[in-house]
Order: sequence, then C-alpha cells, then structure tokens
Amino acid sequence: MQPVRAGIRSHPGTDMSRATPGTATAAQRRVWEALSRLYLDSDSCDDDGIARVLAASPFALEQLRTMLLYEVHPVLIGNLRSVAGVWDGFDPDWLAAAIQARRARRRHWPARWRWCGHARAQWALLAPRILALRAAATH
Repeated sequence: MQPVRAGIRSHPGTDMSRATPGTATAAQRRVWEALSRLYLDSDSCDDDGIARVLAASPFALEQLRTMLLYEVHPVLIGNLRSVAGVWDGFDPDWLAAAIQARRARRRHWPARWRWCGHARAQWALLAPRILALRAAATH
C-alpha cells in the first residue's frame, strides 16, 4: 500500500491512487455496495453474491481486504451494534459520501478501537471464494 497523501489512502495498481475526497470510481462503488451487505441487520447474507462482485472487480485481493477493513467497516460497524439497524440496504450515494468523508479526515480510529472481529471473520469466508471464482474465470 502506498502512503497516505492528503488524507487519502491510495491503492497501487488502480486508479484509486488518483481518487480525491469527492470522487469514487464505479468499480469502487460496486465493491463498497457489495461489502456493505455484510453489515445489514439481517439473519441472511448473500456471501456468494458478494464474492461474485468482488471477484469481478479490478482490485487485488489485498486491496479488497483493505477496502473492507479501512473503508466500509469503520463506516458501517455501528449498524450491527444498533438496536434497530438498517436491514434492507444502504443508500449507495450515502455510503460513498460517508467513506470518502472518512478518507478525507486525517485522523482515523486507532487500530485497537476498530472492533474488526466481524470484518476479519467475514473476510476469512470471502477470500477463498473470490480466489476460486477468479481461478475458474481464467480457465
């Protein structure tokens, strides 16, 4: 990962390195929207559908993990801790704006406050599926 410049976490190998707080690529938005489904207050989650979206994205596996842990998770973890959380989907424009606003701030949660157990557990399930889907697509 490249260093943070002007409060923006950049991802090598994609046009994310040129992203500004007010912009997001269509590919980023698709990934954010897919990952946001992990944070719905619902008993069911379409892990296969999420994995398909992530596998089809132009981002490397480590970049997808970073997007989950450092972009989507900090913005949405509160929904899982809420008594009456969102259960039917997050507004894509709100989600993109919230992630970009968080990126633009210089301060981020200290690592010990991230409450990342949920994100790490979800990633452990998604990563092998993404790899399998990408491997199947190349054959």
